Amino acid sequence: MHHRRLVLALAALLALAALVAGCGGGSSSSTDSAGTTSTESGSADAEADTGGAENNSDSSGGAPTKAVFLKEADKICADADAVMTEEITDFAKENDIPITEEEPSEDQQIELFQAVVLPNIAKQAEEISELTPPKGDEETVEDITDTLSAEVAEAEEADGVPAESTLEEASRKAKAYGLKNCGS
Repeated sequence: MHHRRLVLALAALLALAALVAGCGGGSSSSTDSAGTTSTESGSADAEADTGGAENNSDSSGGAPTKAVFLKEADKICADADAVMTEEITDFAKENDIPITEEEPSEDQQIELFQAVVLPNIAKQAEEISELTPPKGDEETVEDITDTLSAEVAEAEEADGVPAESTLEEASRKAKAYGLKNCGS
């Protein structure tokens, strides 16, 4: 039973982090034009799928295609989610937050959110903003990353446990643009 409580407490904290991060897990399924389903893991094989950084542009040698940009941005979010999971566990151990024994208190959840989750999300916004957006989508991508950065700044200033609406607008915009691991 002790192990079950450990899993439930960590799952609750990670669910909170995922909710406010607007980032889903490290994988998603999609159906291609042939009707087959594939899974993107956000791991090293996702980079192989994109052909590596040197093949991220269209045939004119300019900006990447939207599909390549989406893969690169989703990889950033998937990788960051994996790091965030480790950082939450490490931070909890270092600060005697009993996520392995019971659900963290509200104050501890706030501490984890402020110290680990928000910096992770801010880094995602920064890394995505450093990508070259597809031609014609520069303003859309900038709007997504600017909105996310602004919402992170608002959340850093807020007191209390994050609301369900925290980072909601950036998440909505990311999903609308086609991101799967960012904004879901």
